[in-house]
Amino acid sequence: KAELFDALLIMLQEAGSRGNSSEAAYVISGVLENLSRDYPEVKGLAQSWTELANLESKMRGAA
Repeated sequence: KAELFDALLIMLQEAGSRGNSSEAAYVISGVLENLSRDYPEVKGLAQSWTELANLESKMRGAA
């Protein structure tokens, strides 16, 4: 689980360096999706963040 923790820490650092919340959400959803292949316990998180990133994109498109 140390590898998962390290990957999540890097993900949060990378997301935090993004210019806006939309880009951060895409980073998080993409990393979680990749991690879910090796760590099934993050599959639900990956799906939630993908939905959030898609919703953010739709909201920006409507604005």
